[in-house]
Amino acid sequence: MGRLSVRFMLASGNAHKLREFRGILAPDPVAPMPAEVVLPPEGSTSFEENAAGKALALAAWLREGSAAAADAGRDAGGPPELVLGDDSGLEVEALGWAPGVRSSRYAGPRATDADNNRRLLGELEAAGAHTPEQRRARFVCVLVAVAPERGPGSATTAAPLVARGEWWGTIATVPSGDGGFGYDPLFVPDGDRRSVAQLPAAEKDRRSHRALAGLELLRLLGRVAGEL
Repeated sequence: MGRLSVRFMLASGNAHKLREFRGILAPDPVAPMPAEVVLPPEGSTSFEENAAGKALALAAWLREGSAAAADAGRDAGGPPELVLGDDSGLEVEALGWAPGVRSSRYAGPRATDADNNRRLLGELEAAGAHTPEQRRARFVCVLVAVAPERGPGSATTAAPLVARGEWWGTIATVPSGDGGFGYDPLFVPDGDRRSVAQLPAAEKDRRSHRALAGLELLRLLGRVAGEL
């Protein structure tokens, strides 16, 4: 039996992530999170904990049954069957796997992508990491999927689904490319000479840590489909 078709809603206000997950999970629709939703602040324990917190917060908001929640369901073609919480970041071996869960705020709570990239390069220079072997790194994405409503035709079991993807590569000495976001200008995937910021969007969608986590999630959905 093939996997069930699922309507997703992403627990994130990041337009870049929404575009990527729409490409990764197509043809299943991925609706944006309504602007009224307030997600909990990210902690420093694990990607999974942060992803779960986002998913559960959006699921609770949808269960409140407010007019805004009803409007969100109509705009998405129906209530979402699965809410997706994602947390992702960069881990660099020479830095003890930092910045990790602090990737988006590595240079401070209001840091820009450029600020974070400058700090990363400075930390690697201070650590004496100059060769590709010394600059090994991985992008990590953890997806947690929960069902906001339980009932007939639900696409998942009661337990949350957890999927993880890791994309390995090295950190370049200078940024290159103007695509993507975050650390993409510095991350060179294994087997490539281009930074992620130089990859066409469709190619990134096939290869990235989010793609790997999304494929794992779809595999898990295929597995549970036979149990319904």
